[in-house]
Amino acid sequence: MKNKKILLGALVAIVLVAILGYNYIYQDHRDIESEKPAFTVKAIDFINDFQTNEEVATTKYLNKTVEIEGTLSSIDGNTVVVEDVIFFALSENETPPTPDKLKTTVHIKARCIGYDNLLEEVKLDQATLRK
Repeated sequence: MKNKKILLGALVAIVLVAILGYNYIYQDHRDIESEKPAFTVKAIDFINDFQTNEEVATTKYLNKTVEIEGTLSSIDGNTVVVEDVIFFALSENETPPTPDKLKTTVHIKARCIGYDNLLEEVKLDQATLRK
């Protein structure tokens, strides 16, 4: 009888660990479009933060939702560039801006994924153009 209780307890523990592990590994993806931005900044200030002190800026912005205002420099498929140094990978359902939007001010909300100090570029993904 005692062995059955131990076996049953171990089985319950294994099932719980398996369920918790599965839920942890297969979490729902973040919906950046619906999140409120943690920071709203001008593109020049954003890139200056990284160029001035990369460690502090990385701690501040990495994996955070940010809304950036700046001049649209280029459009290449689902990638847009602001101020020549901030690269945005657009969300799957986002329509890229038309070429007539080049050199205009845009507001883009995205998740910061890092800074390339060799090329001095900031990379963001899941970007959406704000109206």
